[in-house]
Amino acid sequence: MNQKKLLNERGMSLVEVVVAIALLAIILVSVINLLPQMGLKSKQNEDKQVAVNLASKELAYWQSVLKDDFTALLANPDDTFSFVESGDILTDDGDTIMIRTATTKSMSSKYTTEIKITKTPDLDTLPTKANQISVFIYKNNSILVTEIYGYVFY
Repeated sequence: MNQKKLLNERGMSLVEVVVAIALLAIILVSVINLLPQMGLKSKQNEDKQVAVNLASKELAYWQSVLKDDFTALLANPDDTFSFVESGDILTDDGDTIMIRTATTKSMSSKYTTEIKITKTPDLDTLPTKANQISVFIYKNNSILVTEIYGYVFY
């Protein structure tokens, strides 16, 4: 009868309970460490989506603004233009014209914009020419969030 009592394994021992709690604690700590990373990634995705929509609006804005003065801009980029405001930086390296703005023009935002205009047209048939325009949206003046390109027809 004594031996029957020793072989009876009903219930759990203290060691088994401690091991189970330790395993659950390890799993729980791993899952908790993922939560801040998921929040950061969600914020990055939100910034990206806002910037993509903003880039589309900026492209449309610059296409409409550049349409009237585009030939003058290509001929003499050092001239003054109504679409270049104080604080904006316009540079010409021979092949491209860059316009760096302190803020976006189509709507107020926390992003800065860089406009790159190629001087050589991709479409060079009369009566219409088309030059590529690229819009870069930056966060904190240095982190590229998104870019988009289109054409200025003139």
